[in-house]
Formats: sequence, structure tokens, C-alpha cells
Amino acid sequence: MSNPSDEELAAVAQRRSQAYWLLARCFAEVPSASFFDELQHSLASDAATVAVDEPLAAESAALVTALLGVAKDEGAVQDLAMEFTRLFSGISKSYGGPPPFESVAREGAWGGDTVAAVVQAYADAGISPPLPEGAPPDHLGAELRFLALACYHEAQAWSGAERELALEWLDREQDFLDQHILPWVPGYCSALAALAHKPLYQALLALTPLACQNDRQDIDAILKAVAPSPDHG
Repeated sequence: MSNPSDEELAAVAQRRSQAYWLLARCFAEVPSASFFDELQHSLASDAATVAVDEPLAAESAALVTALLGVAKDEGAVQDLAMEFTRLFSGISKSYGGPPPFESVAREGAWGGDTVAAVVQAYADAGISPPLPEGAPPDHLGAELRFLALACYHEAQAWSGAERELALEWLDREQDFLDQHILPWVPGYCSALAALAHKPLYQALLALTPLACQNDRQDIDAILKAVAPSPDHG
């Protein structure tokens, strides 16, 4: 990325926001007919726009294809809802995987310093990400929604030619990925992928850690391109 304009950076941030929001929805929302109707409508016009030479093009296309390919019949949706519950609800060690909570993944039980740090990160950014129903703030869906909202605010800052504010949002995104996503999400998704039976969740669990790792690299590239000083290097 060489000398990008504010408009180009706003468009990049908006795309990043949309990607995080899609991933968050897949982790946070129990599949339903309305869920897939909404996602299929929003994705249909973009399904053929992933360039084959883009990073993670194959993984992204697999998730989009799985979402678009969900049958409309009630049985197919119910099967996916059961898979969602088995994978992400943490019902028991003998049925599915652990819940997608950062504190559980990193400390072995919910709560502690991890949850306090996540809540503080949200407060410092002035963001209250909508939580999955009944879920704690360190739910993966909530953390991905936080990044989606941070990227949205970054895009708004670039659009308003508020470069310093945009850089502040990039710094927050960078810190959150380093402190609260990358330390546990790759391992969590790898463990859950071995339990996933449906193409939708196989694609989701394959794409999510790679997308987060790739985004972290992209943030470094953006900061280097627009703020090569030690403060943002």
C-alpha cells in the first residue's frame, strides 16, 4: 500500500468492518430462516466479487458459498441450529466444544482478569458492542463486533479527513487483536474445526483465525504507509 488516499483508506476500513460483522453474526446468532434470508440477500450481490488473487479468497468464497447454499427448508435450518448449539454452547465436554469465551480459553474458567480487560477495552473506546443474547462480554461474537464497530469508526474518521482520529482507531484495533483475539482464537477455532460437520461451520472456523491474522498484518501495512513515525510503526 503506497500513499493511499483518505477515501481509499475509508473504503478499506468499511470492508474490514463488514467482514468482522459477518463473522461475528455467524458466531453469535443461532441459525434461523430470517437469519439466512437476511444474509443471503446482502451477500448475493457480492458473491462473485472476491478476486481469486486476493488473500484468503478461497476461504472467504467457501464461507459465502456455504451461506448462500443453505436450503430454505425448515429441516436444513434446524440441522444448522443444532450444529451451532453443539459447537458453541459449551453444554458438556462430551457434547461439542467449550464455549467461545476468551476467559475460558485462556484461564480455564469464565471471569478473572481477562473479562475485566475486555470490558476496559470496550470502555476506553467508548463502544458497547451488542452482546449475543445472554452472553458475556468476552464472547467471540462480542469481540468481533467490537472490531467491526472500531473499523466503522475508523472509516468515518478517514471520510471526515480526521487522520489522527483514524490512526487512534487503528491503534485500538491493533491492540485488541494483539491482546484479546490472536492469543486464543486460532487455537480455539482449530480445536472446534475438528468437531464441525457442516460446511458452513467448517468454513467459518477455517476463515476466522486467518482473517484476524491477515487483518493484523494489514493494519501494520496501513500504519507504515500513512504514519511511518515510531509512534505508529
